[in-house]
Amino acid sequence: MASTTSTPKAGRNRIAAGIAAAGIILSLSACSGQSTEAKDSSSTSADHKATTDRTGKADHTVHAEAALTRDYNVPTLAEFARQPLNSNVIRGTVTATRSVVTPPANIVETILTVSVERQRDGSAPTTAEVREPGGVVTVAQIRSDFESKLGRKLTDKELAQTADYRFNEIEHAKVGDLVLIVVADDPSTEKAGAYTSRARLVLEGASIAGKTSGEGSGKFTWPGKPMNPKWESGVDTDSLM
Repeated sequence: MASTTSTPKAGRNRIAAGIAAAGIILSLSACSGQSTEAKDSSSTSADHKATTDRTGKADHTVHAEAALTRDYNVPTLAEFARQPLNSNVIRGTVTATRSVVTPPANIVETILTVSVERQRDGSAPTTAEVREPGGVVTVAQIRSDFESKLGRKLTDKELAQTADYRFNEIEHAKVGDLVLIVVADDPSTEKAGAYTSRARLVLEGASIAGKTSGEGSGKFTWPGKPMNPKWESGVDTDSLM
């Protein structure tokens, strides 16, 4: 049976791309039906372990809320996009997604490959890699978290299960999504076109979950909760460029 955990907003344990993630509650239902929970803190690291793409419903869902850093406290998304930390705004199509685990803290993130159609920085590459919090990984890839909390070794069956890490109820990007993303340069690499996501929106009615319907309504909307609840629910490309 799938398990779902959540955590209230807590102190800032990690600051990456302006998002301070709260502690994450991990749980795993053992074959015997026993369930154990423990609180995990996150920290940054430049070393990343790649994982394979996974689709469908995960065996376990880990929900986390994140406090936002001060530069999110502006009246509009357009004003936020002009904040000094934000190096670019890109519009394009997601062509690939790849979940990664960063040791030793086992931070789960997803790297989106985006074919860029339009961007504020005209000198930037037309293929971008955008890192954002959350993703779907196998329990084997984060086994140390679960084993340290459970106080035992996991079974092969448990290790083969999947865990879906979600931040602020934001839906994961899918291949084919038409996205508008406010980005900052990725501090873990000097590669051109490598960014961290600070705000991602999806084109309403177009290419969601691989089903394309032309250019949609022309409005990009949030794939979950807005980063700031005061911001507009939908924007067009020009307003952020």
